[in-house]
Amino acid sequence: MPAALKPRKKPLQTRSTATVDAIVEATVRILRRDGWAACTTTRISTLAGVSVGSLYQYFPNRNAIAVEIVRQRTRTYLDAVMAADLSEAASPEEVIEAAIAAFVVEKRKGLDVSLALRDALPEVQGRQAIIEEARQFVPALQAKLAAAGAGTADTMQLAVAIAAVEGAVWEMLAQDEAAIERPETIASLSRVFRAAAGFSPGAAAR
Repeated sequence: MPAALKPRKKPLQTRSTATVDAIVEATVRILRRDGWAACTTTRISTLAGVSVGSLYQYFPNRNAIAVEIVRQRTRTYLDAVMAADLSEAASPEEVIEAAIAAFVVEKRKGLDVSLALRDALPEVQGRQAIIEEARQFVPALQAKLAAAGAGTADTMQLAVAIAAVEGAVWEMLAQDEAAIERPETIASLSRVFRAAAGFSPGAAAR
């Protein structure tokens, strides 16, 4: 990913972490209220209570902040999947559907921010950021799905499958913003995930 889309430095101390958190939270608040066009670094820094110079110590531009939001939200969605109880699934398909359901529930919570960032995603290479973040979860997700009886998937395919589900969500939202609220959406996204991951189910889930 280009340097212009990466943080300039990582916060290592409590104070610097608080500064970065304030910048990200201010950006989210502006996104929710006024959209991407209103997210100038001057406005973000004012709302965050930091100087523009302090903002630029951590982020070279607003696009890098958007990428950080995409990464944080990807982690939140995948944390929800990792925390999901898959023990009641009776088949490999139900295992995947339970995992996707946990993803969708979390996605709905931050849908307003996702919609506000929609126009910026191509500019900030959001899909690449999602894949890069997803790769960190792949080994644990592989193990969780396999243990629940969903079968096995190749490491790279699993990361791509996560991005494929995100892409499918964006396509749905482009057609109908209410689509993600419909029960049948989980089944549709589950099919996308299984196909992209190339799952080859073994024994049936418990």
